[in-house]
Amino acid sequence: MELEGTRLHFILSILCSFFWFGCQGSVFNVGEVGTSESPLKKSGELAESEVWAGKILIASDVVVPEGVTLTIRSDSVVGFDSESGVHQLIVRGSLYAEGKPDGMIIFGLLGSETKPLKTGDWIGIRFEETSLNSRLSYCRIQDAETAVSCESDGVQIESCLLNDNKVAILCDDGSPTISSNEINKNGTAIRCIKNASPEITQNSIQANEFGIVCDDDSRSMIHYNEISNNYQDAIRCYASASPEIVSNNILMNGGWAVYDGGRLRENYIRGNKEIGPDVVDRGTSRESGQYYGVDEVLDPRAAPVPDAGAQREGY
Repeated sequence: MELEGTRLHFILSILCSFFWFGCQGSVFNVGEVGTSESPLKKSGELAESEVWAGKILIASDVVVPEGVTLTIRSDSVVGFDSESGVHQLIVRGSLYAEGKPDGMIIFGLLGSETKPLKTGDWIGIRFEETSLNSRLSYCRIQDAETAVSCESDGVQIESCLLNDNKVAILCDDGSPTISSNEINKNGTAIRCIKNASPEITQNSIQANEFGIVCDDDSRSMIHYNEISNNYQDAIRCYASASPEIVSNNILMNGGWAVYDGGRLRENYIRGNKEIGPDVVDRGTSRESGQYYGVDEVLDPRAAPVPDAGAQREGY
């Protein structure tokens, strides 16, 4: 009897294993996978949740409606066809584009011999207010008018590379979490307008025209970033914007380290506004040779913040 019980238990375990892996196979089934020769062609409003993988061609605006989820697998390429117009991905539901360090998801233009690529020939990814839970990680987003526009608080942008866009990230009254990204060679790296209060943490923001621009009544939290070698100001404020600027390395920017607003605490500020590469600002007044018209300055650092900048596996 004991032997028969053991055999029965073994058979049931095997059956359960088949059932488990079979179910897992259905959950992770991506359906068609686009190739370079035969990409998946997408346009219009999604009727139901979809999973995209491989090469995807966007031929007109794609809308992810409320209640619908779009998942994009790692190592996919989402190309926007500039021949058929200027398009965008509009997210009213949820978008999960989660790549891997060795399998990034690429969003960008598809060029042709008759129409060379140029920045702004696709609009970007727009998260509307109804998008309550979305995530971009290990994505490379390039050549857009506005790479990522957030009207929602429920968006995470993490470990991405955003380059060669007119604006990399626009916080349009939304407050996404922006962390551990490389944001390089854009017109403006991050722009915050209206009442946006995003968390901007541990990013490397380099070689843009402007670093972070805060307008209207935005109250951004700018912590542990490296903002360096931008051609104009590292952080520029307009209107009544007053970001919280804590423990950043702000280095070698062509313009001001911080201009016309913001509360500064424990930042390392060196070599901005062509003042000299070795000049470290240790003052606590509201104006200096490297920043102008800020709200307050507390505890300036004499040495760099060791854990500022993007903290993630390499690309």
